[in-house]
Amino acid sequence: MPNEVAHPPRISDLQLRIAQAQTQAKMDLLERANESLTSQLRTIFDGIGRNEQVELIYANGEVVLITKARPRRGEGGE
Repeated sequence: MPNEVAHPPRISDLQLRIAQAQTQAKMDLLERANESLTSQLRTIFDGIGRNEQVELIYANGEVVLITKARPRRGEGGE
């Protein structure tokens, strides 16, 4: 009878699978955060490129307005 009972996987195998699953979950979360931040930056720079006023809102609630820089008087390009 003892030969008919399926043995559970070793604890170390389970720990490895859990660690791999946790690592994959963290990577998925980081990839989603990266995609979101990339999209936000693209929107900001697109707005600046169209000479629109863009608001940057920091985590502490501070809001900074940004517009496209204009050449100063007397500063000509080449």
